[in-house]
Amino acid sequence: MHNRIIRTTEGSVTLKDLLASLLIAECVNPGEELYLISPYLSNVPLIDNRLGNYGDLFPFVSGRTIYLGDILQTLARKGTSVRIICDPERSESRSFYMQLRGDADFRVLEDNHEKGLFSQHFYMHGSMNFTYRGVHVNKENIRTTRLPSEIWSALIAARERWQEAVPYER
Repeated sequence: MHNRIIRTTEGSVTLKDLLASLLIAECVNPGEELYLISPYLSNVPLIDNRLGNYGDLFPFVSGRTIYLGDILQTLARKGTSVRIICDPERSESRSFYMQLRGDADFRVLEDNHEKGLFSQHFYMHGSMNFTYRGVHVNKENIRTTRLPSEIWSALIAARERWQEAVPYER
């Protein structure tokens, strides 16, 4: 399926599973760049690794749970340029920034309300902030596509947003 729209209800695992699946596929075949745009971010738990099934794909993760930050660090270490536009000064985003600041580039965009995840393989956007509540709790409306023409249009737009944003260093 090339396009999918997901409307979640409170407590649905569908969105978490979609996000985890897209990012696992990206780790198997990493692209050159990945953009994460969200006003607020947190280190969302995405994958249950109690049985160690993902040890080969995420060799630097030793815990029972694989988090969004672990996946982005893995992509960065595989050569993907991870670019994040958020507000690192917000309390929920600060620890995420502290974990990833050596592996990802951060920028700030004034009055940013856009939310999406962009790679060369997929494009995901919608109402969800990339926070625990956004992925696991809130009612969300997300669209994802694997159509090359839409992916490239979205990737060009993400690159333009990146150029508009101000580098964040702390």
